[in-house]
Amino acid sequence: MKLLVAAFLMIGSQAFARPEVSIPATVEVSQRPLLRLGDVAVVKGASESLVAKLDAIVIREDARELLISQKLESKEVLKILRAEMENDDELRAAKPAFIIPSLVKVEFAKNPVSREEVQRKILNHLTARCSECEYKLTIQSTPVPANRSWDLDLTQMTTKGGFLVPIRDGDSRQIKWISGTIRVSKLTPVTKRLISQGERVTAQDLQMQMVDVTFAKDNGLRIEDATGQLAARALPVGTPVWTSDLQREPAAKRGQIVKAIIGDDSFEISANVQAEDTGFVGDAIKVKNLDTQKVLSAVIIEKGVVKLQ
Repeated sequence: MKLLVAAFLMIGSQAFARPEVSIPATVEVSQRPLLRLGDVAVVKGASESLVAKLDAIVIREDARELLISQKLESKEVLKILRAEMENDDELRAAKPAFIIPSLVKVEFAKNPVSREEVQRKILNHLTARCSECEYKLTIQSTPVPANRSWDLDLTQMTTKGGFLVPIRDGDSRQIKWISGTIRVSKLTPVTKRLISQGERVTAQDLQMQMVDVTFAKDNGLRIEDATGQLAARALPVGTPVWTSDLQREPAAKRGQIVKAIIGDDSFEISANVQAEDTGFVGDAIKVKNLDTQKVLSAVIIEKGVVKLQ
């Protein structure tokens, strides 16, 4: 099947990420009177607001033919998209790339609500929230709407675990529910060797791997976030590393002699003072000038170094 890739706008020499909107050569949709771009498209690299705009673009309105297979020519779809971009600043600024087969076959699901269509829409919204995540979506049940003028409400969509997505039925606003589960994987630091409790973690100890974080106990990290921290527990080989697995080493400890600096880039004075508090980089602590016994306020800027306020 021949593909047509269109951008509509000239791209400058500066490289940047652009949203990509693709349509499969054969696509299943729900039984509804309007055919929208969001019913058939797979969207990557777009913001949530841009996904919502793309969802709403009407491709076909003729309800008399909607419940039989449709054939969409790429030139027909691109004509509509070009008109939408001319009238919408956000679409025009995003410079999306459209990847569309020369002929798209649209098939209508046997049930009123197409699971394939729902899955595409949910994945589009999830990917907009976390572009580096990988999602696996299972639709467990779909309802039978009272009429064909219904819409999905994805505004409160969860990003992992079990979910319920409401379907709002036309003018009646009656709510029915789609249920399913979301599993999400994300690049996470994983140990390459056994790291003992209390041992300092180095960049060579870790490698990034896709890890199922659906039921992760806390937030994931980057290797640079974990480097230099101490293991709060023993971490066997192949263990994903989470925030709670690490403990920061204080950059200044109470009673420790630290270097205090005052001034700017052009003029700086330093002296040794005693830390009166324990803290980490960025914390404000009290320090004492041992010669005058005067207590001053300072901010820790690196290990063993503070800047006087």
